[in-house]
Amino acid sequence: MALPNLWGLYNLRSSPFFQATLRADSEATPLRLFVGRQRERQLLLTTIGSSASSRQAVAGRPGIGKTTLVQTVKADAQAEGYWSSDEIIPISAEGASEQLLGQLLSGVYDAVLANCPTAAGPEVEAAQQLVRSIRLRGGGLTVSAFGVGLGGSQSEIVATPPGALLLDGPRVLRDLLRYAIARGARGIVLHLNNLENLSEADASRAADLLRGIRDQALLHDGLHLIVVGTTDAVRTVVQSHTQIRSVFSNPLVLEPLDLTEVKQLLANRYEALQQDPAKPWRPPVTDAVVQKLYELFRGDLRGLLKALEDGITALLGLTSAGAEVAPVGLGDLLLSLRQRNQAELQEQLGDTAWERLVAWAQVDPASIQTQAELVGLWAVKQPSVSQTLQQLIEAGAVEALPRRGREAIQYLMTGTARLAL
Repeated sequence: MALPNLWGLYNLRSSPFFQATLRADSEATPLRLFVGRQRERQLLLTTIGSSASSRQAVAGRPGIGKTTLVQTVKADAQAEGYWSSDEIIPISAEGASEQLLGQLLSGVYDAVLANCPTAAGPEVEAAQQLVRSIRLRGGGLTVSAFGVGLGGSQSEIVATPPGALLLDGPRVLRDLLRYAIARGARGIVLHLNNLENLSEADASRAADLLRGIRDQALLHDGLHLIVVGTTDAVRTVVQSHTQIRSVFSNPLVLEPLDLTEVKQLLANRYEALQQDPAKPWRPPVTDAVVQKLYELFRGDLRGLLKALEDGITALLGLTSAGAEVAPVGLGDLLLSLRQRNQAELQEQLGDTAWERLVAWAQVDPASIQTQAELVGLWAVKQPSVSQTLQQLIEAGAVEALPRRGREAIQYLMTGTARLAL
């Protein structure tokens, strides 16, 4: 017996509100669903195409499509003869510069194997040995979809001492890049991510790690790096040290997609997920719903999609199989989300933090607040405000806006909290 598919009520195979990153190698979330960002896309590609090596940074608020933009740019570059893989290399504040060097070497190695599965020769063997050693030591690297040890010699790999990466890694990385270029690659494009949730201290530490491998790894001909994260984290990582700032382009700060582009994004997904080609798909929500959520989430696609998924799934669960259903309206969806979000946030926050969030909403849920202003609003001391804000941020109820110089950090309720209140 086939399991029920609630989205089939709208002639859709599955939920169109998925949050998975679009990938070139995915049928479920293909890059052809990408919408907008043509100017930013061209800027990134022009920098790559105009340089023997390049280092760029893409910044912006969480959830506005930074990672998907870079995945699309990698696919564009791939079509023009550059090599890359769908792997995303995380930057961590933990470990040492050696670990970050290993991550870059691993990323280049994966890109070589993705584009030349039969790669062999001393350059590949040397890279294979170091990459395998790092991964077996649990160096925090992502494991390629191609596995470890493909290509090169099939001889037994000798354990590599940890210090060998610092001694041999830069040379092995350089030789592997030259190998790729000799076999037709115009360069290798790597995507460094994971700056989304770094604290200020962690971002400073990541900046130190990047500085530690500047000359050994970042400046090799043929290597093109794109770092992705929140505006504050990216600026801290790539602009804290003169040595790094001088070799990185100014961060490309993304603004949210406009409402028209968001509607087009959803329409593209509906069309791609059409279940019966002989019948038209139907939108699960009205335009009024999309517009209201867009305003509440201030263009945060991740938050908007999750709200649509949560609200509509709950409402469709009450629908009889085979029933004719109209697009969900604004009133029904807001009621469903208010009940759900309120219950979840109250449970996560506890009484004190919840009451303080309510007090903020009673002033104006769309208001921007500083810690000094919240000291007065909540009638508590600054350490208590700081602790509550951290709790609210971790619960997804509040976000810190990008810092402006030495001005006090400003805070704003997220769409999730505003829906609950």
